Amino acid sequence: MKDNPYIKAAGPGSRIGVSLLLILLTNLLGAQDLKVVRDLHLWTGATIEKKVGKDWVLSLEEEIRFKHNISEINNYHTGLGLRYRINKNFALEGGYRYTRDKKSDRSFENLTRYHLDLRYAGRMNPVSITYRLRYQKEVEGFRLMDQRIDYEKYVRQRIRIRYENFARVEPFVSLEIFQLFRPDYNARFYYFCLLGGIKYEPGKLGSLGFAYGFYHEIEELEPAMNFLFKVNYTYRF
Repeated sequence: MKDNPYIKAAGPGSRIGVSLLLILLTNLLGAQDLKVVRDLHLWTGATIEKKVGKDWVLSLEEEIRFKHNISEINNYHTGLGLRYRINKNFALEGGYRYTRDKKSDRSFENLTRYHLDLRYAGRMNPVSITYRLRYQKEVEGFRLMDQRIDYEKYVRQRIRIRYENFARVEPFVSLEIFQLFRPDYNARFYYFCLLGGIKYEPGKLGSLGFAYGFYHEIEELEPAMNFLFKVNYTYRF
């Protein structure tokens, strides 16, 4: 059988065209997953706390978080918490949170999580020192107890130092380290968050918190560092 001259002539050009097409598609797909390594976020929230009896506190929290230089919503969530004071220094807390999280295609997905805390509070006049050890687990959807679906687990350690010698304003600085556990790789330190700010208590109207800082990835070839503003209001009764 004779060779088809058209196929023979088109062979090298077709291979080049296919190669160029593959390169173009690879670049386009890679561009969709470009990692944002610098960004400015804003977290705004409000919390209501109700003291129940002598040692219990029930809380309800609403928060909206913005990304892309505070130009669009990243996620918003509702959280419930219950805290028990063991003594003047130690407390335990458990909480549940429902989140609507914005994906890269601009649709929203449901996330749920729970957390368990051990808290310590001490004072060395004129500063107070608080430490929080938190375990949390988060999944897509609502099946928090199903071990067969993908999950993210964190162990978080936070220390906060607050200056308390002013009448209504308390400056503070905090450092938190996040250790990530996932089914597809071993535990690793994921990022840390450093914040400085003030807590303002005008009186019976509740308290306002303002903070600025950043959180920085650890153990990454191209670590992201996102700057963060936090504004929150807390009312206690």
